[in-house]
Formats: sequence, C-alpha cells, structure tokens
Amino acid sequence: MPSLAGLLAIVVITAGWGVLLAFLGVTAAYGVFEEVTGRLNPDVSPIDLTLPDLSRVSRVYAADGELLAELHDGRVSEPIPIAQIPEVMIHAVLAAEDDDFYEHEGVDFTAIARTAVYNFLYETNLGGSTITQQVAKNHFVGDEVTIERKIREAFVSTDLERTYEKDQILEFYLNSVYFGSGAYGVSTASREFFGKPLEKITLEEAATLAVLIRNPAFYNPRVRPERTRDRRNLIIDQMVENGWADAEEAEKAKNAPLEVAEHIAFRGEADHVVAEVNRQLLYDARFAFLGDTPEQRKKAIFGCAADNPECQGGGGLLIETTVDLALQREAYRVLEGWMPLPDYQQNVLLCQELFPSDPLSYLESYATEHSCAPTGSIVTVDNLTGAVKVMASGLPFDFIQFDLAIQGRRNPGSSMKPFALLGALERDVSLGTAFPAPPNIEIQCPTVCVEDSDIWTVRNVGTRNYGVLTLADATSSSINTVYAQISEMIGPSKVAEVAHRLGIRSDLPPVLSIVLGTGAVSPLEMASAYSNFATNGQWAPPYIISRIISADSRILYEHEVVHQSNGDPAAFAAARIPLERVPTPEGTGSRASIGRPQGGKTGTHQGFRDAWYVGFVPTYTTAVWVGYEHNQIPLENVVIGGEHYRRVYGGSVPAPIWAEFMGVMLEDVETTGFPPDPPGLSRYRLRPDTSVPQVIGLDLETAQTTLVNARLNWEIVDVDSEAPAGEVLSQEPPPRSDALQADRITLEVSTGTPPSSSVPDWTGLSVAEVLESARSMEQETGVLVILDLTYTPHIILEADRVIATDPPAGTQITTGDTITITVSNGEIPQDILLPDWTGLTLEQTLQAIRQLQLRTGIVITPTPVYAPHAQLEAERVITTDPPAGTQITTGDTITITVSNGEIPQDILLPDWTGLTLEQTLQAIRQLQLRTGIVITPTPVYAPHAQLEAERVITTDPPAGTQIATGDTITITVSNGQVPN
Repeated sequence: MPSLAGLLAIVVITAGWGVLLAFLGVTAAYGVFEEVTGRLNPDVSPIDLTLPDLSRVSRVYAADGELLAELHDGRVSEPIPIAQIPEVMIHAVLAAEDDDFYEHEGVDFTAIARTAVYNFLYETNLGGSTITQQVAKNHFVGDEVTIERKIREAFVSTDLERTYEKDQILEFYLNSVYFGSGAYGVSTASREFFGKPLEKITLEEAATLAVLIRNPAFYNPRVRPERTRDRRNLIIDQMVENGWADAEEAEKAKNAPLEVAEHIAFRGEADHVVAEVNRQLLYDARFAFLGDTPEQRKKAIFGCAADNPECQGGGGLLIETTVDLALQREAYRVLEGWMPLPDYQQNVLLCQELFPSDPLSYLESYATEHSCAPTGSIVTVDNLTGAVKVMASGLPFDFIQFDLAIQGRRNPGSSMKPFALLGALERDVSLGTAFPAPPNIEIQCPTVCVEDSDIWTVRNVGTRNYGVLTLADATSSSINTVYAQISEMIGPSKVAEVAHRLGIRSDLPPVLSIVLGTGAVSPLEMASAYSNFATNGQWAPPYIISRIISADSRILYEHEVVHQSNGDPAAFAAARIPLERVPTPEGTGSRASIGRPQGGKTGTHQGFRDAWYVGFVPTYTTAVWVGYEHNQIPLENVVIGGEHYRRVYGGSVPAPIWAEFMGVMLEDVETTGFPPDPPGLSRYRLRPDTSVPQVIGLDLETAQTTLVNARLNWEIVDVDSEAPAGEVLSQEPPPRSDALQADRITLEVSTGTPPSSSVPDWTGLSVAEVLESARSMEQETGVLVILDLTYTPHIILEADRVIATDPPAGTQITTGDTITITVSNGEIPQDILLPDWTGLTLEQTLQAIRQLQLRTGIVITPTPVYAPHAQLEAERVITTDPPAGTQITTGDTITITVSNGEIPQDILLPDWTGLTLEQTLQAIRQLQLRTGIVITPTPVYAPHAQLEAERVITTDPPAGTQIATGDTITITVSNGQVPN
C-alpha cells in the first residue's frame, strides 16, 4: 500500500489541480501549477521543440527507382498529410486517447488528477496523458517513471501547444505512433493489420487500430482477439457518445467479427537487401564520409534524436542500389515454390523429426524463430559490372533476420573444384592430362588430416572405376578421387589463393580436402568468384550501393566499376570448357540446362548438409544454395518441390532451381556468346604423350593397373578361349605404340569358355566352298570341327552340292564337334517312301516335310484334315493318305489326318464279309490307328457253300453295331469246306 505521506502529497497536488482548474480556468491554473511544482525543481531548461521531420528519412531504392525501404532504424512508417487521413480514423484515435484534444492546451489536469489517484490507490497504470503529452514523452522528454519527468512533460506539452497548431500535432502523432508488428503511423498500420490502404478503412477497423496505441503487445489482435474486441467496442461507444458515430452504425460495427490479416511473411520484397545496405552504410570503409564511428553514421543515415538539442542535421539520404526488384520477386517466387516456409504446426512436427531427442516444449519455442524445413538462397551478379541484381533468402526477414545469401556461409562441396581447376592450369596441367579415377582413393596427408589419422580416404558417388579421366572430364563429371590428387599435386594453399584472388573473402583452411568443400562461403562470394569464368578473368568486385545523394541533392557517393585482371585470360577460357559441359547430359548439372551458352558447377557436401549450383551465362552469374537453416542437418529423405529425395545433390535440386530462375531472368535477354578464344588457349587443351605398355598374357586387373600407370584407358572385348578367364589375349594398338593420355586400348580377354560358333548355312555350296568356310570359321572363332561327308541322290541339286547338315544351320558348336554334311551325288532319287509321322505334332510333320524336300528335292503338298481320336491329343497326326511307306514323287498331295482333341462317338463295326482274314485284321489295325479304339478280333472257322477258305462269313456283333475300346469281335471265317 502507498505511504500516508505519499498519499497526502498526491491528494494535495491533484486536488489542487482540480480546484484551480474549476475556479481559475486553464491558463490561471497553469500559472499556479508552475509556482507549486517549481518547488520540486524539475529540469525545465529550454528545449528545441522542432517536431522530427518524419519525411526526412533516408530512403533505399531499387535499380529501377522503386522504393525498397525507409531507414527508420527499425521503424516502418508511411507519413501522410492529415487531410488524407479519414475522419473515422481520427475520431477513433481521439476517442481512445484524448477526446478533449481540441479543448485542452496540452495538459488535461482533470484527467491527470483522476487517473493519478486511481493508479496510486489501486497500483494500476491507466493512461491519463493527452496526445500532446504522448508526443512530448515519445520524442522530447523520454519515459522515465519520475514525477520530475512527468512535470517536465507537462511543461513541454504546453509549449508544444503554443508552438504548433492542433492539426500539426495530431498529424505528427498519427504518423509516428507505434501500433505493433513494426508498423508506425496509421497508414502503415492499416496495411499491416487489414491489408488495405487507409482510405478504405471501416469504423470497426479504425477502432481496432486505436486499441493498439495503448499497448500493442497487450492488445495484439492476432494473439488476444477477445481482449482487442472488447476494448474496440468500448472505443466505438465513446465515439457515439462524442457524436462521431451514430448508434445504428456503431452497433453494427460492434457485432462485426475481428478480421485481422495475416502478417505478411515478406513484408518488404528486399528486406535482406535493405539490411545489408544498412550494414554497409554503418561499417563499410567505402562510406567513411558518413562518419568515423557507427554512431556518427547512424546520425547521418537516420538523423538526430528529437530530444537531443545538441544534434544538428542528418538523414534524408537517397540510396540507390543495384537490385532488380522484379527479379528479386521472381527469386522469392521460385524459392517459395520449391521450399515453402511451413506454418507453425507443420514446423513443430518437422522439428520433432529432425531433433527427436529434444523435449517438445523446447521444440515449440524453437519453431517460433527457426525453420525445420529445407530452405535456400539465390544471388545474381552482373558479370561485367559486379552489380548485385538479386539477393534472395528463403527465410522471411520477419522470421529471421539472418541473411542466407550474404551472412550464410556454408560448405561449398564440389563447387570449390573450379578454383583447383584453374590452379592446375596455372601449374601447367592441361585439360587433357589424365589422372587415375578409381571409386575411392587413399592419400597420405603431410599432417593429421581427418579423425586423428594422416590417411585421407576419398570416395566418388557410386562405385564405378573410370580408369583414367582427363582433367576436363573429371571436372564435368565431378570426380572426387581425381580432384583429391590435384589438391595434392598443386597444394591446398594454391587452391585457397585462387579462390581468394577470384573473390572469395571467407577464410579457407589450406588442407587437402579444400577441393571438396572444407571451409564455408556465402552464395554472394560464389556468384562473384564464378563470374571470372564468364569474362576470362576480367573481374568487377560485387557491389549493392550504386549511388548516395544527400538531402540537398549533392552526390555523396557513386560507385565506379573497376575491372581487375585475375590471371591469364586463356587459362580462364580453358577452365570454362569443362564447366560448359556440366549443364549437359554428360555432366552433373544437366537439370540446369536452359538452352543457351552457359557453364557452372554442382556442389554437394560430403555429409549432404549443403547442396549448390553456381552457374553463369555471358552476362550474369547466379549461385543457388539449398540446405537447412541449422547447418548440421543432412538433406536426406526430404520432400522438396513435391518430390521425395533420398539424398539431395547439387544436380538434383539447386540445378533445376537455377534453371527455373534463370529461364525467367533471361526470357527477354538476347542470347550472346562468351568472349572469343584468347591467344594461348591451345596449350591448355593439350593431351600429353604416352607409350602403350605390353599387357598380353597379363590378368585383366594387372593389365588395367599397367594401363592406368601409363595414363591409358581400355575397352574390353570378351573372347571365348581355353586360356584362363581374365587373361589378355591380344591388344590394339600393339605394345610400344605412341599414344595420347586417356586413349583407349582394345583388349581381347579370355572368358575361360572354349570358343563356340554356330553351324553356317552351307546348303547349295560345293564341298570345296564348305571346306574354305570351315577354315575361315576356325580363324575367326577358334572353333575347329570335324566334317563327315555322306552322299545321297537329290532331285534338284547337282553333284557335290550340300543338301543339309547335321546338326542343322544355326546350331551352337565348339571345337571337336562333328558336322555330318549330306552332299548330292548327282543322281535322281528313286523309291522315295512316305515317312511314318503318326503321333508327331502337325508342326513337327510340316518341318519333316521341309526336311524331306531339302534332302531329296521332292516337293509334296500337305493337306491337314481334323478328326476325333480316342488316344491322341489335339494337333497330333493320326494317319496319312497315302499311308506311310507309300512311294511318293514331286507333285503328290498328302492328306494328313490330325486329332482335334475330341473323343470319337458312334463308331460302328464295318462290314468285312468276303474279305480275307488278313485283310480284316489289317482293317482292324487301320480302324484302331484312325480312331484310337482298340478291339480284340477272335477268328472261328466254319464251312461255307460259296466262300473259299480264309474268307470272312460274318461277325459277332454284326456289321453296323456300335463298338468301343475293349470289345471282342468274333469273326467267322470259311474253312473251305462245303457244309453237309
């Protein structure tokens, strides 16, 4: 509870103010007030009451003149004249903060007395200050909680009222008061919270904004909507009471839902650019004319603090930048399309996946300020001037002020290789120089280099052994094992020196693994450094600020483009050759192809934590980085752009992002070529000489090692041979031949399998021609066969011509096999009998007919007919007509009865009366063959008056009876006697 003395003091003072105000009026009361409060000795020394010129701020512009930002040292404001502020907005603020504004003279003594006593008694903090007092507090006397400061505030407020018109004070207040979320002034607040210009604001929206002035955090409508709505409705009631809104309109407004726009992720389309401009202005030596210290520079940029009468001037700078805002928007669009920022709940879930061992409470807090989804950045520089055209960070400035494009230094992976490439060229290692390219390699380090070991093990992506690769091929294919050797050859210090010379400003440790990404660099550094490869080493340092103009229109600074030659132009042109192959089907960055002259390089962290594509066209260079904000998280099993990636490589995500952005950027840009080849380029393209070693008789592995040591490649031709598998049988070119490094040597290597070949088609050839063909087959394939000649008549082929072979043409054979060759003896075949094809398939029968024709020259016509059969399955031959064994000749037609797969029905016993018994038994055999029905004939003899001996008299059952398999047929046969 307050002390009795304090209570009495407040009562005396506030009661005195109230009485004086009632009986003497404001002016007289103020005079007495001066006399009474003067005893407290507050500092009432003279003060410059010039209202800060809100329009006198430094402004940052894009290259096309579009405003990027106003440098308010953290404030966002859009000051407008009071005549353009809607009355509903003015009335809402007056109702909330000072409805007697146009009546008092700066201090509302009644309100002060009332709220002071209430606050003192109940230890609350209700506001009682007028709008003028708030201006005095915020801009002149500060907010120290002392009665002396409060008295000084009253003096300043009254002086302000004497100095300015009411509308001037109110205009300044409405344009400078803070509403939260970085919004200063009613115009900015309208856009921030309702996404609309101030002239379209409604009654309920104006009242909502008025709520926020008292305490933006306490009444934040996005966090505490009910609290905001309740106070909004009180303000609307106050507006009705003051006659600023009618009751019906007010009731409708009070019932309106509290609809607040979402906070825009990218409030400014180049917020990170503006932050970098701010940083350079404050700390970069180029801008020393702004001041020797950051504090002096702050004054020059932001102007003087309103409560510092000793400070004069400052602010009002016009700062022109190189950034192309249209391209900046496209960069954000591309990044957002591939890697959208997750909402809070999604972000928490992603954080749980990334950090499963961390408690949920920690992750929920972490997710408010950090993204657990992959993100990226895009930076583009003008190759000819160094102007930074795009500097886009995938994380919104409001979410995190850390700029991934400039401040984000990440492991560059293999995108460091071009610096080693140029270093090798400068050490007289040509593009045609070949290096061993195994899937992995171990290199002895001069000191401990990895995990307490002096052995550096380097692996490629995949397990392929490339043999040897030229420096050019190893670059376009990004072969780690080759570049590890290059780093060892030229030294890591050389790689670092080249990188720094080309524009990398970050520290690079001089260790062998520098070529694979040891160290960390920014996308801006990489874009700038790679621009050297597009310009043959004529480098312009990167810059963002192009010009600074003072408030009185004097040019304080103008960037001068100065080109720096970073080495032999021919060396850069040579380095560009393999880099131009990277965005092609043979390179690692094929998805970056945009169909115009271009080059680039992919980069992938060995642990997959960072992925890069840095690419250039003749006019621009763009670096794309993809990774997590937290730089220890690998890009594994992630979904980016709607596609799942087991692992993210520079060629899988950054490359197509680069292509999408550059495709838009260059849509209306004329296609041009790179600079013409400079003198001396040819020496960088040479392939050194070598000599072909002897490898015949070696096993393949030893032969390959021998060729690699000679810097040669190989092409293997497998040859069937009885030599051990893997033995080199021959080589081309032969040993001791001259060659160029990386040439291919053709090796014939034994499979360990005896050689085989297929029987040639010798039909119609003479025997002499067959023998010559057999000798050629032996020479070509190594297959030696035994030929067995047999002669036979043939109706067509003349003597000594081959009729057929066994095995037939096309059959695989090997050394020692015998081929029987049937040769025509020149005679016409006689007594050619029809073969027995019973039981063969129809296809087999037709093949047999073709073989018969081939063997004899006789051409017959097969005619298949189908019939049921009790035993044979479908497509099997039942019989032929004429039957097997019949002599045939050219032109004969052979009827082939084929089973249709059905069982025969209603087979009737034939009438054999008068036939001999032998003829009858033959007929039974034909019946069985034709139908598959098996019956048993039983002959019995009897005299007959007419039929001679052995003739059938009758059968039992009689002719015409239906029969089936298993039936017994009694056949009565004449015995040649006449019955008595």
